[in-house]
Amino acid sequence: MYKTILGLSILMIGCFGNGQSPISGLVIDNKINRGINYTDPLGTDFSIRYIPITITNDSTISIHLQMAFLKEYNYPHPNSHEKFRLIPLPKEWALDGVEISKSMINEITGYIENPALNDTIGPGKKIILAIGSIYPRPAKSTGVLPRKLFTVSDTDIFPECDWHLEKDSSSNQKNQMGLKVIFGEKCMIIPCGQISYVGQ
Repeated sequence: MYKTILGLSILMIGCFGNGQSPISGLVIDNKINRGINYTDPLGTDFSIRYIPITITNDSTISIHLQMAFLKEYNYPHPNSHEKFRLIPLPKEWALDGVEISKSMINEITGYIENPALNDTIGPGKKIILAIGSIYPRPAKSTGVLPRKLFTVSDTDIFPECDWHLEKDSSSNQKNQMGLKVIFGEKCMIIPCGQISYVGQ
């Protein structure tokens, strides 16, 4: 019995005492798309399509999440002259049964001006958010649907998509975050952030 306990102790020290990250990390639950129409302060009409997301930290240490989007993106070829935006949205956009209020819509401009999220998720904790796309209404070619937020642990996933996320073989690859975005029959992988283990 003593040898068994000693052996398990040595194994645990070997796994966690060498500065490596825990085996587990983030669990990302992407739900189905939702959408509303939006008119900006200048009177221009837009469509907003967004995906509710729950991110759970199932590791033994806190995980720092940094997410940021560019001010605007180009559609994939042959419609690359068209533009769209991506923005993180707060928890109230992701909750079931909640109607999007006028005050929530009025806050859209702030998210467009600062399309970023910076948060730390404690062990066993979770955050709820949404990621939205904004494009002109009516769309000239096709809508823009954010479909899946994920951590990049395998560069062979979504081979059918146009990757705008640099693929490499470094150990930092798995800490990058990507967003799969759908344009009709086409899809694009857009870099949107990274995670880090607090204290490591």
